[in-house]
Amino acid sequence: MKESKKIFIFGAGTAGREILQLIYDINERTPIYGGEEAIFIEKRGQISNKDSSNTKYLKLPNHTSTHIDFPNHFSELGKTINDYPASFWKFQSIHIISYKAMNDEIINEGLIDAYDIPKDTNFLILHTGFGSHRELDIYWNNNPGLAPNLANALKRKCPNIKVIGFDFISVSSYQNRIIGREAHKAFLLENDILLIEDMKLDKIKNKTIKEIIALPLLIDKIDGSPITIIADCE
Repeated sequence: MKESKKIFIFGAGTAGREILQLIYDINERTPIYGGEEAIFIEKRGQISNKDSSNTKYLKLPNHTSTHIDFPNHFSELGKTINDYPASFWKFQSIHIISYKAMNDEIINEGLIDAYDIPKDTNFLILHTGFGSHRELDIYWNNNPGLAPNLANALKRKCPNIKVIGFDFISVSSYQNRIIGREAHKAFLLENDILLIEDMKLDKIKNKTIKEIIALPLLIDKIDGSPITIIADCE
């Protein structure tokens, strides 16, 4: 008799659970850091034109919509997507901080000190509500950002931290880009914390996230990539 194998089904077997996608669709209206128009979706094959199938040609920056930054984004010697095994992308120690951020605010290490974050957290979500401005220019022009010292404080408090994700367009406040560059380096290079920017967090209020599967688009040796994030919530 052949030995049977167990199959893991994400979120299965628990009543009251809800599966959410914490990402935005990519389309030609997607806001881009700096305000440029950089996403082009062109129809190629069209059944209505008697082609055999519908196909599209996509042109977009790799740091588009909900996406992840790798260390190579700020260092030629930094790790790329290739350096992270499949096992890295499953998270079960997730914590959410709800904090209302203001336009152009630089959120500093005081945030980490002010909240009770479990020491074993490996995925921290910062829900600021700034995503409600995503259809407006202030979303990219006046976004809040994170201070370099927040990365250091987070690593001290949660030594197993792998990822921080948030609902604004970049860790770098557009009006404070010099600080933003240092923040990228502090997270990605000095503390080995990956950044997920532009997350869709409007559905997570009053929820606990039990598990996350994060799936970046696997482009060889890329420094950042659009990502799919599926959360098992209760």
